[in-house]
Amino acid sequence: MATIYAYVKIYENIDHAHDFMKGKLFMNTIRAFKEHRDEAGELRGDECEGIIAWYQPESVQVSFAGHTIPSADIAAPIPVHSNEVLRKNAFCIYSLNSRGHESVNAETLADLKATLQIHKSCFGLGSHCVVVKNATEFKERVEKAVRSLGYPGSLCLVDYFDEQTFSGNLPKERWGYQKRSFFKHQREYRVLIDTELESPKPMFLEVGDLSDICFITTPDEFNSSIQLKLPDGSAA
Repeated sequence: MATIYAYVKIYENIDHAHDFMKGKLFMNTIRAFKEHRDEAGELRGDECEGIIAWYQPESVQVSFAGHTIPSADIAAPIPVHSNEVLRKNAFCIYSLNSRGHESVNAETLADLKATLQIHKSCFGLGSHCVVVKNATEFKERVEKAVRSLGYPGSLCLVDYFDEQTFSGNLPKERWGYQKRSFFKHQREYRVLIDTELESPKPMFLEVGDLSDICFITTPDEFNSSIQLKLPDGSAA
């Protein structure tokens, strides 16, 4: 199981960063992320959000009115979406986690540091970031807030599948937590809530003041400040 060391939420609007510090977590619908079109390559939108299956062309056959389209003529993989997933509200945050680094030593410490730094592809999300320095406490407060609403909800790391080779149904218990490997540098952690409304709207999850476990900085400053040190004195 991956260890989460901290969370980082990136914002363009500093007022939104301060709202986060106050414990107001904005949760848009997954459908909104699916329909969002990025303007400057910020990778906020994903037309494949809410999928429950992903089929490579060679694994499907399309027929209609007695006509069949050969697999070779299907240009791209076919995603299957679910309204049950698309209606959910999601809070998404960058996580500094140990995935890919099950063991660390002096030789691999620099690689872990590079993994924990905010990837440059995420810088388009904004010029400010809130760093959650107590991951355990943050998770406990969010879980408490979700329970208080009385809606079905969950919290988990997002998994990334190889969109070039994977074909088939995604496991139902992971619906809403599966994305293409194109987005793997986001190392995303999600909170999902199902209000069970046919037409859900954006909402705020109120978790209480977070200023005691957070601070505001910039992505560049955060990356340059990361330091790792092992008990044997090895550092990166």
